[in-house]
Amino acid sequence: MRWLDPARWNVEELAASWHAASPFPHLVLDDVLAPAGVDALRDALTTERHFPRRGALYEMMASAERPAHRALRRFEAELGCGPVRAALEAVTGRSTTRASCRSYVYLAGSYLLPHTDLDPTTPRRLAYAYYLSEAGSCQGGELELFACDLDGDEVVATRPEARIEPIANRLALFDVSPGSLHQVREVTAGARASVAGWFYA
Repeated sequence: MRWLDPARWNVEELAASWHAASPFPHLVLDDVLAPAGVDALRDALTTERHFPRRGALYEMMASAERPAHRALRRFEAELGCGPVRAALEAVTGRSTTRASCRSYVYLAGSYLLPHTDLDPTTPRRLAYAYYLSEAGSCQGGELELFACDLDGDEVVATRPEARIEPIANRLALFDVSPGSLHQVREVTAGARASVAGWFYA
């Protein structure tokens, strides 16, 4: 039995939401996985090794780029399977060939500053974050989306416009483009657990 069943999705309604979303195309899907999948991924994050990652824009704990735990690999495979990619293409208009995943733990004080996910070395089409934290176990850590004024592909002004709470069994999906500026707000207490990655052309 699959954890992720796109046959449950109302593709027409989701497509309308995607194209109407502001400040850039995005979706928030709740109750995405079957309970067995949620439990398996939570167990995976307790045993998967996570390493400190610090840079100019971020501070968090992350798994290896290719997670070892079979539940994380199963999640990646289910995201990248044909039926899920076909449903996402119908919703977003973006065709993809595969998905990636990596697990993250944001402890108190962790953050990811505003950025887009454009990478000239990889053809990222869609970005996603799937949340696993139990209710009340995290304060802060919202995914914040910014409206941008662009000069060509250069961002010249920004305004925070939307916040997505990191609620368990929620999938946030958004377009990868020069204007898809976003951040993870600082976690102020507890821990934010997630699996995130991209769909590629």
